[in-house]
Amino acid sequence: MATIGILGLGLIGGFAAEKYLAAGHRVLAVRRPSTEGLVAQGGELVATPRELAAKSEMLISVLPSDDAIRASMYGPDGVAAGAHGGLVVVEMNTTSIETKAEEKAVIDRTPAIILDAPISGTRPILAAGRGVIMTSGDATAAERVRPLLELVAPKTMYVGAYGTGIKLKMVINFLVGANTVAVAEAMAMGHAMGLTSQQLLDAVGPSAGGSVIFNLRAPTIAERKWQPTAGPSKLLYKDLDIIEKQADALGLPAPFLRAANKLYQRTATEGRLEDDVSVVYEFMAAKKKA
Repeated sequence: MATIGILGLGLIGGFAAEKYLAAGHRVLAVRRPSTEGLVAQGGELVATPRELAAKSEMLISVLPSDDAIRASMYGPDGVAAGAHGGLVVVEMNTTSIETKAEEKAVIDRTPAIILDAPISGTRPILAAGRGVIMTSGDATAAERVRPLLELVAPKTMYVGAYGTGIKLKMVINFLVGANTVAVAEAMAMGHAMGLTSQQLLDAVGPSAGGSVIFNLRAPTIAERKWQPTAGPSKLLYKDLDIIEKQADALGLPAPFLRAANKLYQRTATEGRLEDDVSVVYEFMAAKKKA
């Protein structure tokens, strides 16, 4: 039995906690209003990220923002303050390359080891066993925690030096964003031509134009049911902005990326961040002529 700390019990962290508890592992989280339910599942709560690190063999960080990362990782009550030689920190957050490097610099001053190991997949995808974790950094530490990570995503792969994982995740999420926008626009065009959603689902899904994203998002567009969702727009709103800044730093034109990011920034201005990522369909559906 391993003792596993989880920072962030959202869609991904909550799923990981369930898998570890079901497998008989000890799961810890920091006491927050959002984590109280863990106790009923068999988990335990601690007072601070420092205590979480001190009691864990592996600590998974799945936090929503750079501010949340810094608040939990640094300072007298942060993870770094409780880090010890038996701890592997698994940094799953989708954040900038610079933030990942900053975290490594802090943890490297402790006896612990940090891995950059982003995860790809919504909760339903993970539940179906089709999630992917890309571990990068110390190869020995990555191999040590691989059996635990495979409980969350059987497709857990070692991809190389620290920071390689987040670079791959940027490519993946760029494709997710651009493909979601393409699916929404294609569905809008099909509807404008008089095609039904069922015709589109039946014909496009298995065709050369179909894709994982089409099969995942087109049914939601067909139902126009944007909530509840395992893939809220706020995730691509955050991630595509990070990825566009990386494109800027590289001097890339990235027209598809910028177009997709512009649409997800609009989900924020129109109060749609909690709606499914496919809600961008509503921005491009044909309007009735006056």
